[in-house]
Amino acid sequence: MPNDSQRAQRSREELDQRSHGGVGMSPGDNSPVAPLQQMLDQQVARGATVMNSVANSAKRAADEFAADTPQIAELVRGVADRVEQYSRSLEQKSAADLYEDAAEFTRQRPGVVFGTAALVGFLALRAFRSSSTQSASRRRPDNFDEDSHASRTRS
Repeated sequence: MPNDSQRAQRSREELDQRSHGGVGMSPGDNSPVAPLQQMLDQQVARGATVMNSVANSAKRAADEFAADTPQIAELVRGVADRVEQYSRSLEQKSAADLYEDAAEFTRQRPGVVFGTAALVGFLALRAFRSSSTQSASRRRPDNFDEDSHASRTRS
C-alpha cells in the first residue's frame, strides 16, 4: 500500500497528465497550468499558516480562562490541537492532493456531501430571502398605513 508521499506524487502526476490532455509532459515542464498550480499551492500553504495562527490564538484564549472554566478551556484546547494537527498535514499537501482527498471523501460518503450541499443551499436561500425582506421593509416609512394609503389612491 502506498504511503502518503507516494500518493501525493501520484496525484500530482495524474492531475498534471489530465491538465495536459494526457500528453506525456512531466511535472517539471513549463506549461500554462504550472503557474496556476503554483498559485493554488501557495494558497494552500497560506491557509495552513492561518489555521495554525487560529489554533495558537485558541490555545492562548483557553489558557486565559482556564482558572474560571477549566472544562471549557480543555474543550477549546482539544479543538485547537486538532486544528493545529490539520494545519501541519495541510502544509505537506498540494492543491492536487486536496482535490484528490475531496474526491475520495465524496466517493466514500456521497450522502454526507450531498446532504451538506443541500443544507448549505437551504440556509443560503433562507438568508437571501431574509435579507431581501428586511431591505423591502426598510424602504417603507415606519408610519406607513396601507389602509389609509389605499383609500387615498382610490379617490
